[in-house]
Amino acid sequence: MKHIRYLTAILLLLPIGLWAEHFFVAVLKKGTEYSEQIMVSKSKLGHLEVPVKQAWREGYRITDILHSPRRWSVVLSKGTTIGKQLYMHRRIMREFQTEVNHLLRQGYEIVNVENGVGEWVAVFEKGSRFKETHMNVTRDLSDMKKRIQQRKEMGFDIIDIEAAEGYWVALFAKATGYLTQRYATYENWEALAPAIAARWKEGYRIVNLEYGANGWFFLYAKEKNPSEELYIRRHDHNAFRSSVRKYWKAGYRITDLAEGRR
Repeated sequence: MKHIRYLTAILLLLPIGLWAEHFFVAVLKKGTEYSEQIMVSKSKLGHLEVPVKQAWREGYRITDILHSPRRWSVVLSKGTTIGKQLYMHRRIMREFQTEVNHLLRQGYEIVNVENGVGEWVAVFEKGSRFKETHMNVTRDLSDMKKRIQQRKEMGFDIIDIEAAEGYWVALFAKATGYLTQRYATYENWEALAPAIAARWKEGYRIVNLEYGANGWFFLYAKEKNPSEELYIRRHDHNAFRSSVRKYWKAGYRITDLAEGRR
């Protein structure tokens, strides 16, 4: 009987231990075009529709979207050059790709891709600073690395990447403003953190952090006028939001959201 009780206690504590390994990351910069920012978080994707539409009416535009356990978070910013904006979602990759291609033919640029609880989400806009955007989908990272090199030779940079459900999805664009761009992969945060610090010393800035396939994908670039940049990492979402608000007051703006494990 004691063995059963001990086993039950371990099983009850296991999710808590796993959750303790999870954390939220925000990359923040000074000197961005964003005059104001808000962050909306909801437990379900469908619950974002009303607050996002209200923010659009107030002049905000989506500048990042993230799914993490139990919530969807959207960063909305003022001060952009973005005109019309929309987002769509599909559960099946083939249908998602078809709709992406349809909207690209309508003159939209695809600028963000995210996956959560079986939903593939993409953000589209007109008036974007990015040009000739397109999406590329592969089944593994080695194939994606080949695609990245091919696109680089054609003058394209990566603007977003997502790893989920056995897929690697990358967005490419021209007219990014990056002088040079590179990426690296790391097995854990302990390896990634010093790499970020080293790239900062070399003059690079973070473009995208992505956790997927049990590792971190780190995308970074050099810009013509690099501004001050930092990141915050918190295990508790309330503490995370509190830290974000503190840096907003100090003039920083979110340029990327991420979540992952050690």
